[in-house]
Order: sequence, then C-alpha cells, then structure tokens
Amino acid sequence: MSRRTRWLAVGAAVVLAAVIAVWVWQASAPRPDPETTTTPTAAPSPSPDVRALAQAELDEHLEQCAADGMPGGTASAGCGIRIPWGTEFATVDDAALRIERLPVLELDPDGQGFVADDGILVATVTGTGQDGAPRTETYRTDSWAVRGDVVLSEGRLRLDVW
Repeated sequence: MSRRTRWLAVGAAVVLAAVIAVWVWQASAPRPDPETTTTPTAAPSPSPDVRALAQAELDEHLEQCAADGMPGGTASAGCGIRIPWGTEFATVDDAALRIERLPVLELDPDGQGFVADDGILVATVTGTGQDGAPRTETYRTDSWAVRGDVVLSEGRLRLDVW
C-alpha cells in the first residue's frame, strides 16, 4: 500500500468515526414533548373582522363604479373594469354596468394586498359600430375579478383597486 493510499484510508476512517459519533449523540439527546412544541406560521392571517371590513369597503366601491357607468367607454379611475369593445365599436358613447354578483375578497397573507374574484358583471355598451351605424352590445363576464392594495392609515382601512 502506498503512502497516499494509507493517508486516504486514515482520513476516511476519521470522517466515518465523526459521522458515527454525531449520529449516536443525536440519537441519545432528549426529544421535545410533541404537546408543548409550537409550530411557527409563515405569517399571521388577517382577522375575519378585517376581511369583512375590507369586503364591505370593496362592495361599496364597486357599486359606486357601476352606478357611475362608463361615459365614453372609460371607467372611473380605480374601478378595475375594462371592456374589450374596440373590435366592434369605432366610438363608445356610454356603457351601463350591472353587477349580478360581487367578487369575493381574499386578503394576501401579508395583509398588504387583496384579490377579489368570482363576480359577475354585465355591461351594455352603446356607440357607433366599425361600419358607422349605431350599435348596442351586451358583454357579460362570469369571472369578474379585481385586485389592489390594502392601505391602513390613521386606524382606517382603504382599498386601492387597480
């Protein structure tokens, strides 16, 4: 056996002895009682009261957006409503909005944002068609969703819808 091989064999034996010693030491350590062990959570979940307050705020905001309609085919800033009328209309005079079901809000785990989905929105758009004739079309989405930020300032909750 060469000198190099002997050194490698001794080194491997030392590493093996260290691994066995750590394994025996870990096996003999006392185990924590499972009943007293707490499992940390990634982030605290928002309380149901905050969710309910945010949902009420969003419902009121979206109902106001629907009441305002879309004069000229553009929704008010912060309503999160867009209608793909461009392929059928040259110009839009107005769009009447009707909410059949409000989206359900879920707060992000960090409480900084939200997603609200599963809403139903109907829009009746009137204007001038691509052919120059008056036109009215009704659009319906069964998967209406909005997103935004949650802002807490001076003890008040405010939603910024994108």
